[in-house]
Amino acid sequence: MNVQLTKEQLAALVKLVYLGNRMANDWRTDDVIEEYDEVESLVLEAAQKHGLGDYVDFDEETKKAIPSGELEEKMTETAEFYNDNSFWDQLIYRMADRDYVRKFGEQALEELYTEKGMERERPLIEKYEKEFNENGLDRLDIRRDN
Repeated sequence: MNVQLTKEQLAALVKLVYLGNRMANDWRTDDVIEEYDEVESLVLEAAQKHGLGDYVDFDEETKKAIPSGELEEKMTETAEFYNDNSFWDQLIYRMADRDYVRKFGEQALEELYTEKGMERERPLIEKYEKEFNENGLDRLDIRRDN
């Protein structure tokens, strides 16, 4: 299969593949998704051949193209933006889900993703959105029940 890309499109593809593999494999150790590493390496090899060598380093041990420090640095802002927004979204929804179960019981989880469940959870989500938008983590404490 051949795909025709401009140099700018290839640069964008390199960045997307880097971010995707980072998301999929950064937290893995024994269960790395090898096919993603392989695709990343192939895209990086193509990038090097087409004038984007600043994005590519070569790992002598594995004999594969890997992301360069420059590529990693260039994508740091994008990754941090995603991580920051994902953190707040996850925190809000997990807190709301916890409160939903406390208020309506474990069995109510079955209807959480129905119209009724989402309507009942919406005020809980809005409460945490407001709290974290106004105060960040400043008022979040761990309670010790001793």
